[in-house]
Amino acid sequence: MRGYGSILIALTAVLLQNADAAQACGDKFLLVGRGVKFQRAYASIYPASIVIYAQPQRHAAKAIRDPRLQADLKQAGHRVLLVENDAALTRALESDKVDLVLTDVADADRTARQGATSPSKPTVLPVMYEPTREEAKAIESRYQCRLKSSDRADRYLVTIDDAMKARAAQKKKKTS
Repeated sequence: MRGYGSILIALTAVLLQNADAAQACGDKFLLVGRGVKFQRAYASIYPASIVIYAQPQRHAAKAIRDPRLQADLKQAGHRVLLVENDAALTRALESDKVDLVLTDVADADRTARQGATSPSKPTVLPVMYEPTREEAKAIESRYQCRLKSSDRADRYLVTIDDAMKARAAQKKKKTS
């Protein structure tokens, strides 16, 4: 019995000495302050070519022109182009393959009409600035999305993926 006790103590001492080296794959993320942020781990299911149409005088322009939002979109796998006037938007829609256009809600209808005549027919995602409940519901029913200028980047990423999923489904219907 004494022999087993000393072997057990020696084995416990060896295991405790190498406890740090015995961490499994995901255990290092459980340590305080070492978790992965959503934007760092997020990769888009449907990478998109996005035009951000942000006229400086519009309310939502500050939010969608934010360099951090653009960096998060690029990090998720999207191509991002920022345009600030009608001429640049027209050039972008005519020359590039554009999947989505992020714009202020005040420009959404005009941008949607302009996009409908372009070769790639992009989906317009309007961004609202402090909408009332009725305004938000009306925009959501018309454009099938609800983005506010106060939303975090992860909300934009999820909405963009939903829009791209809907575009993929529409293309699949047209080809079948």
